[in-house]
Amino acid sequence: MIPFRIALATALATVVLAVPALAQEYPTKPVRILVPYPPGGASDVTARILADKLARRWGGKAVFVENKAGANGVIGTETIARADPDGHTIGLVASSHVTNHALMKAVPYQLADMVPVTITAQVQLGLVVNPAVPAQNVRELVAYAKANPNKLAVATSGRGSNPQLWALAFQQMTDTKMVDVPYKGSGAAHPDLLAGQTQVMFDAVAAVMPHVKAGKLRLLAVGGAKRSPFLPETPTMVEAGVPGYVNASWGAIIAPARTPKAIIDRLNADIVAILNEPDTKERLAGLSAEVVANSPAEAAAFMNSEEARLSKLIRDVGITPE
Repeated sequence: MIPFRIALATALATVVLAVPALAQEYPTKPVRILVPYPPGGASDVTARILADKLARRWGGKAVFVENKAGANGVIGTETIARADPDGHTIGLVASSHVTNHALMKAVPYQLADMVPVTITAQVQLGLVVNPAVPAQNVRELVAYAKANPNKLAVATSGRGSNPQLWALAFQQMTDTKMVDVPYKGSGAAHPDLLAGQTQVMFDAVAAVMPHVKAGKLRLLAVGGAKRSPFLPETPTMVEAGVPGYVNASWGAIIAPARTPKAIIDRLNADIVAILNEPDTKERLAGLSAEVVANSPAEAAAFMNSEEARLSKLIRDVGITPE
């Protein structure tokens, strides 16, 4: 009979040897990139770029995108969380992924049920005003809002949306008060903003720039930690006079928890390489998206930090789970 210690060592060695082999053989069947939002948005476009290039990188093996929208991403994300942890179902989620637990009483999964692969890209917000607003910069907007509390109406995409959270953070940090006017989506808010029915909005720069270029909205600042490479003349919110204000939307590739590390590392290496290809960056630049492409550990640290920061903001501004 083989001594137990020898048998155990042999078994462990077999596992160690099998892990790299597993990553080399992966994928062994079609890979699904699940996007828990409707087609056409930044997450969907990014996923389709990755699917096409991963298929080519993997020798023509099938990689497809599936949209499974609903409940602010919860329905599709549950599917990702419950999928087999073998790397053949992964997801591309947006920044709302880390706020749903603070906004909803019942979310059928925990964030720990998934593991990050990489942050794909970030999209800066733009603070825009209707040209009728007597403010040429952020300091003037703050002064006007303080002198006229609740006179300005800020358009948002509804409860817990990025535009609403960005607007609430601004009011909290500048001690101003505006009237929140919610719409069913960012695009639905724009007609009233252009017509002057609302006067202020915090939205992704890609969404508002056509109106800014047409002279129908005035861009006062962007919300990133540094200036947008696509708008180098536009100051950040910090530069414009709101210390500590840094907000942006972002995308992340995630996989079910317990997916072998070797497969996570393989996915990370291949996706990061694709994201850093010049034509990928150029296509994402069309969405005003700046490639991030970091490691799984860096992605996890960032997402944990974002969850803590945004959950605190949601509590501080008085939004309660529903």
